[in-house]
Amino acid sequence: MIRIFNSAYRNSEERWISLDDVNVVTQGICPVFSSPYILFEHKDFPLGALRAEFTAGHWDCDLN
Repeated sequence: MIRIFNSAYRNSEERWISLDDVNVVTQGICPVFSSPYILFEHKDFPLGALRAEFTAGHWDCDLN
């Protein structure tokens, strides 16, 4: 599951999307923090790929 949220807003709603519903464009390891990340596309976000980082046992995507 990917948690999508916007940390720029205090009361931002978060949304959970299944990995089965996204198209993973690329994946890798962040050279600074050594954490895995993915770039993914989803039909509800048509402007391009979003980045999610794996932290605390799930994928986080901050729209900020």
